[in-house]
Amino acid sequence: MRSQIYFLGLAALNLVHRCLPFALRPLLYRLCGFEIARSATLQGGVRFFHVGRLRIGAGTLVNRGVYLDNRAGITIGENVSIAHDARIYTLGHDVHDGAGFAALGKPVVIEDYAVLFAGAMLMPGVTLGRGAVVMAGSVVTKSVPPMRVVGGNPAADIGPRQGEPAYTLGRRYWFAH
Repeated sequence: MRSQIYFLGLAALNLVHRCLPFALRPLLYRLCGFEIARSATLQGGVRFFHVGRLRIGAGTLVNRGVYLDNRAGITIGENVSIAHDARIYTLGHDVHDGAGFAALGKPVVIEDYAVLFAGAMLMPGVTLGRGAVVMAGSVVTKSVPPMRVVGGNPAADIGPRQGEPAYTLGRRYWFAH
């Protein structure tokens, strides 16, 4: 019964987040124990899997449809761009544990200026270095060094990211749900 109430609360959180205007979302974030910079933008349709254990830095943009499995913790730096339908997982199961299928979790860290394109997936324990880029639809199972571009399933190194990122993201549109 307790689990059912928990998941009902999560469904309510995600519904309220989808419907709230940007001006009221910081209140919801504080109530949930999230640490989200005021200049960060989380569009409607972002889905959370836990309360707390989520930190997002200034200027970061998280588009609609992004799934944040923050059960083991997610830290996202400043001016990070996460495109629609990306998935960030911090918890899974031990497939070799035949008796209990035990849960295994590790936090995910995304450093400043990293980019996740549409449909990208990060698995538990991954760190994306500063300025790292994950191409669309890629599945990242290992950490990515700073300023590297990766792509594929599983993601493989494509090469260096050219140019030092120095931009500021700021796309807060009232009706971008």
